[in-house]
Order: sequence, then C-alpha cells, then structure tokens
Amino acid sequence: MDRQPLNYNIRDEYGQEIINIQNKLNQLERGRIYDLTGAQMDGYLSTNVEQLRKMIGDLLGKIQDGSPGIKEDMVRASEIMSSIIFK
Repeated sequence: MDRQPLNYNIRDEYGQEIINIQNKLNQLERGRIYDLTGAQMDGYLSTNVEQLRKMIGDLLGKIQDGSPGIKEDMVRASEIMSSIIFK
C-alpha cells in the first residue's frame, strides 16, 4: 500500500478535538472520577474511558476520511449564521 503524507498539519486541522482528548486525560490523571470524588459531574471511570474511546475514534475517522474538524465546522456555522442575520 502506497502511503502519502498528509497535506495539512493535524494539530491545526483538528486542534479542538486534540484539546478535548487532552482535557479528558488530564481529568483522569487528576483523579476526577465519580468513583473517587463522589461528584456526579466527574462521571464514573468506565463512562470517562468510553467517552475517551469515542473521542479518539471520531478523531481518527475524521483524519481517515478527510472530514473537517470542529474548528472548520464552527467557522462554517458562523458564516451561515452571519449570512442569515445580516441579510
């Protein structure tokens, strides 16, 4: 299989997704799980792991498919809203 390098920087294109994953990992590293804190907003360890798996899977899928990241989606949504509001 002939692999080609990506023509974009993954951190630029999918920066928000990477930040979300980093935040989840930081919360787990600091013990921010319901099992330890008793705070429901932290969620159970199993829930956090499930969310992290989904976040990584979604990011890898976007990279594989060349789909836009959250940042680009937000820019597009902002442009659409501006065109509606400022018609």
